Amino acid sequence: MKHHLVLSAVGTDKVGLMEKISGFIQSRDANIEDSRMAVFAGEFAVIMLVTGSEEGLANIETNQNELSEQTGLNIFLRRPSEKKYDEPMIPCRLAASSLDHPGIVHRLTSYLAQSGINIESMETKSYAAPMSATPMFRFEAIIAVPGRINLPLFRMDLQSIGEEENIDIDLTIMRER
Repeated sequence: MKHHLVLSAVGTDKVGLMEKISGFIQSRDANIEDSRMAVFAGEFAVIMLVTGSEEGLANIETNQNELSEQTGLNIFLRRPSEKKYDEPMIPCRLAASSLDHPGIVHRLTSYLAQSGINIESMETKSYAAPMSATPMFRFEAIIAVPGRINLPLFRMDLQSIGEEENIDIDLTIMRER
């Protein structure tokens, strides 16, 4: 039977961190099933879903200090609870882009939370426009929209937010996950 463990690690970036983390996990007969990693201003951050036997995951938990010593990272482990929704959900992709200005993430995530919509993954990025170097912003999220929500009205609400904040917003229903 496959068991799950969420591992996150944060600390100063240096070459070889993912090799050490993945080697530590693999040596305990576990597997990295899903992961996200980034470096922000010289700080390394990773979160991953690790799968394996109960014994393998227990070994990772017992020896997490060894991984921390090998990498210099702060390691956090958590056994996930089984993901359950009380109602059917519609998986959607939400993308937004605009000139960068404070409050975009908060405005979008506040609306989603108030609507009872769960964010399952999210990525944001500030960047310079190719020709003008104007500061731009991009928001992408996979969201779980409760089946009771009227999608055309939800789209209209998002468009209203987009008009108020001068944000281009696109909502796409995902067929597969």
